[in-house]
Amino acid sequence: MEFRILGPLEAEQEGRLVPLGGRKQRALLALLLLHANAVVPRDRLIDEIWGDEPPETARTALQVYVSQLRKALGGERIETRAPGYRVRTEPDALDLERFERLVAEGRDALAGGDAERSADALREALALWRGTPLAELGAVPFAQRECLRLEELGLAALEERVEADLELGRHARLVPELEGLVREHPLRERLRGQLMLALYRCGRQADGLEVYRSGRRLLDEELGLQPSDELQRLERAILNHDPSLESPPVPGVRRPPSVAQRRRASSRTEAPVPPDSVAVIDLQRSRVVGHVLVGRRPVALAIGHGSVWVANADDGTVSRIHPDRREVIRTIGIGAPAIDLAVATDAVWVANGSDGTVSRIDPGADAVVETINLRGSSELVWNPTYAVDAADDSVWIAAGPHHVLRIDPTTNEPSAIIDVGQAPVGVALGQEALWVVTTAERALRIEPHTNTATTEVPIGWPPVALTAGKQAVWVSDERGQVWRINPDTGTVTQTTPVGGALMGLCATDEAVFAANNADGTVVQIDPRDGRVVDLIPVGHAPTDVASWDGTVWVSIQSESAM
Repeated sequence: MEFRILGPLEAEQEGRLVPLGGRKQRALLALLLLHANAVVPRDRLIDEIWGDEPPETARTALQVYVSQLRKALGGERIETRAPGYRVRTEPDALDLERFERLVAEGRDALAGGDAERSADALREALALWRGTPLAELGAVPFAQRECLRLEELGLAALEERVEADLELGRHARLVPELEGLVREHPLRERLRGQLMLALYRCGRQADGLEVYRSGRRLLDEELGLQPSDELQRLERAILNHDPSLESPPVPGVRRPPSVAQRRRASSRTEAPVPPDSVAVIDLQRSRVVGHVLVGRRPVALAIGHGSVWVANADDGTVSRIHPDRREVIRTIGIGAPAIDLAVATDAVWVANGSDGTVSRIDPGADAVVETINLRGSSELVWNPTYAVDAADDSVWIAAGPHHVLRIDPTTNEPSAIIDVGQAPVGVALGQEALWVVTTAERALRIEPHTNTATTEVPIGWPPVALTAGKQAVWVSDERGQVWRINPDTGTVTQTTPVGGALMGLCATDEAVFAANNADGTVVQIDPRDGRVVDLIPVGHAPTDVASWDGTVWVSIQSESAM
């Protein structure tokens, strides 16, 4: 017989749930299960179930409850042992015992340097949770206390699992989850520190520091306290770009040696492009031929309306570049941390990250003409906005916690809400469908005429970037691989291991380009066979890439910002 206490109390025999009676009878079983295979004295059972003033009939009622539970569970399951009773459970038959065993295995594995095994064990432990423990017991004296204790155990295990994922370099995947956890548990400093570290490793130093500052303000206002020494040390390490904060290398990934050996020395020793700029690569010459200085921490590029558009996260602006003159012809203030943008026929759309808004730029006026607040008062609140793509009739927004929104550009209002299960990392419009990648290591095909997901493609690692070409959909992952997906069959047709931190992607008929944030290069892949055919050094930390008329444009951050 199996017993479950990490959620509503349940007992299951051969696939059938056993009726457990009313609240106090269930409370008796729960209390015995919390001390499984140990004797709980009668006096303690009475005190815990009835409180400080039990009725005179409490001892008789206790005997009745024991008798009823024996009928339901089997006479041998609850034993009378002086001075009370005990419930007998087999090894691993109680979910709480399985949880504690798996958590111990996960912690031991992490301490021993096996983060993969640790993450797997802790995920298995956390999957045992089905909701709030003992919630149906209401005001029974011990229930609330035990509920808090169990939830603390669950949170601690979750923090350990996050720690293991950070060791595995899964910081990009963790950011949306940690943002939600910090909102839910704002005074929990370990979660806040993990979010700071994940943001820093994603190149979002300013956001990581803001997480620290908001936590410091909250502690001061709520408790009159300062952050812990550990959190203060982490803040200083982020400010100083301490090398110890860098993501550990992921084993098993090798860069193609024939190309890497030719390019790596120059990519490490030269810096042909300054930070906070956009590099211009001539594909015929396979090298950088110029650059354009833009705003602080450029993160995304788009091309349209005769211009190159650049989203600058730290100063909340969009730079408009004249491609022939190679100069910024307009800087448009967004007033929010712009993190992605897309071009439609009559607008440039900007996703504003943690601000939870989307801005509409009129390219004729070079100005923001509408800011759509997705933190509204509706039942569903989307926050933040991760990515955007646009066509003439729709704008598609990847928004937290796990939705894709379709906005009607004629009304600037959401026309569809699509639940994709996990936090969406990116969206890209293909020839006939919208593609979405999520933190669940999946690529989803969404049919615009029905607003439903019809195809789900497993991606072996957490995705980072997504682009849709005429013949294929391309996804990069945290392991430094590029996946080619056939959009008609929904199957992966090739995988190219490149290594490093592949950020932005773009695809043409002749080539796929990826910005390699780790070694300051742009990777060129032959779409026919997946071979890496060139690594073009740009220096510093490239974040996104776009191709136009024989040139490739690359947004460049400083390495220290990463």
